[in-house]
Amino acid sequence: MSLRKLFLLSMVAALCLGRPAFSQLNGIEVAGGAIAQVIGGKSPAVKVTNAEGKEVASIPIEKDPGSSIYSKSANTLYVLHSEKKDEHFISAVNLTTNRIDKQIDVGNDWKEGIGLTVELFMSSDGHRLFCYTNGKHSEPAIKVIDTSSNEIIATYVGFDTIDQAIKNKHQSYFFCKFLAADGDDLIVETGVQRYLDNQSEKYADHIVGFSGLSPKQKFIIDTGGSLDAIMFSKDKKYLFGTIVGNKKTGGSLVIFDLEKGTSVTHALTDHPLKLLRLGPNGEPWVLSNQEMRAFSETGEPGDRRIPLNKPAKSDASGETGAFLFRGCGCSPGETISLGNDYAAIQINTIFGGSQHKVALIDLKKLQLYAIIPTISAAEITRIRTSRYLSAVVASMAARGTIMFYPNLVMSNELLAARPDGRFLFVLDLDADKVTVIDVQTATVVRRIPVNGTVTKLQLSADGKHLICAGKKPQQINLETNELEN
Repeated sequence: MSLRKLFLLSMVAALCLGRPAFSQLNGIEVAGGAIAQVIGGKSPAVKVTNAEGKEVASIPIEKDPGSSIYSKSANTLYVLHSEKKDEHFISAVNLTTNRIDKQIDVGNDWKEGIGLTVELFMSSDGHRLFCYTNGKHSEPAIKVIDTSSNEIIATYVGFDTIDQAIKNKHQSYFFCKFLAADGDDLIVETGVQRYLDNQSEKYADHIVGFSGLSPKQKFIIDTGGSLDAIMFSKDKKYLFGTIVGNKKTGGSLVIFDLEKGTSVTHALTDHPLKLLRLGPNGEPWVLSNQEMRAFSETGEPGDRRIPLNKPAKSDASGETGAFLFRGCGCSPGETISLGNDYAAIQINTIFGGSQHKVALIDLKKLQLYAIIPTISAAEITRIRTSRYLSAVVASMAARGTIMFYPNLVMSNELLAARPDGRFLFVLDLDADKVTVIDVQTATVVRRIPVNGTVTKLQLSADGKHLICAGKKPQQINLETNELEN
């Protein structure tokens, strides 16, 4: 392609989309508001940019990167390298000194063309990195790495309760899903899955806990099925999990007593979608297709229920329906508490894209208060049309060669609120605007344009401003709802 055509393509995309024509790489937020990006290719490296978007470091790494994870306490980025027929290792990239402190060997299981599966997980305090390894010719294990020394200090191998006879059968494999880690305490979900006649069947699902340097499990609890959503009690003594039912049964809420190693199952009348904490005290709720139901910190279902049948007029178009998340291709997205009496739930598509609507929940009156569109249907059409036309014009500039397919899925929005819950702020990543909603009147009061680099909303430390974070940060005065810079 000639430079003229490339320039034309870039200009068309930039004008139509309102964003740079070339996609930006996602990064990891690290100390001081900087962003670390792991770059592969001929010259793999970890590049660090400061809050203003200026590159401040480029740290070479030895081989192409796989997954990566960050320790805030050590200010270290751990980059996994997964090379066929070579040892798998982790590069500990120190972002204070901008050098690699150590390469940590995590093993190899190359045989008969099958390599090692490796997954990383960081404890909540950043002091421990957990590395799960599993291969066809090796037993599953979890290595515990001290992030202050980058040494492997323990290896957890306590999976002997799994039926090895099942695991060793043809087309069966062991799986491990990290759930939570706090210091040296780790909780995972484990199980075995076997394929029979093109159908998968799961066996021996368990919640397994490890602690300290002991290689064996601290506790193991049968889950009764594959867990979907999970959440801990405030005192960390209980783990709450949901299991989705079939067409005849709604599902269940399972309460795991992590001290006694026991579980209790409560049947649900509807398919559970999410576990939430709402209100000033963070009361736990289970969100289902047709209702929300509160339960206690010990897992006992309460009497407080909120039916999710839609209001008589759920938006500007007068749309009505039986239930919020049933039969409409909807799914719940981000949820936020609004003061003492309200909460907001973002409404997404089942594929994760935004429908540009939020549901307001009245926690005091126990009802779905309103469904509010955060962007007009006309604006959604305009955005999609612009993307489609940019693809057509770019293809014409390239003499009929299809240059790219337009992404017609609307991006997720981000939610924030004033401390008293009076106003809800919704960042629209498609139109680069912040929608301001008056929670008490359930109306949109403003649409504030922000620059195209803004990707996150966060409350300032004094609670007086809403920070629109990005390469060119801006802020909104929460008293006047005015953009200050």
